[in-house]
Amino acid sequence: MASEDSGMAPAPAGLAALYGQLAEISRAMLAAARRGDWDAVTASESDCAGLVGQLRLRPIETCPPAERETCMHLIREILANDAATRDIAEPWMKELEQILRPRRHLFGAQMYR
Repeated sequence: MASEDSGMAPAPAGLAALYGQLAEISRAMLAAARRGDWDAVTASESDCAGLVGQLRLRPIETCPPAERETCMHLIREILANDAATRDIAEPWMKELEQILRPRRHLFGAQMYR
């Protein structure tokens, strides 16, 4: 017997599923950073922000212990991926700052002539 649509909204994804999605995005961001594809990193940041917003509404303490262990494993992976991405991005950001700094100075000087 086929189930009928009750008209109710689907149940929200479990926390482990949401953390799994976030881990997948963090893996993709790290891979993009390793390739130097900063556009892809930036594009993934908005996806990350959306998931983090959902996760903030659902404290990890509310999930069953078995799922909590999975979530904690995923959180550790996400944090490691984020740290590795930042390690790659920071030198690039400093280099970009050095490139832009003289131009900012020139732009500011031109504004006040």
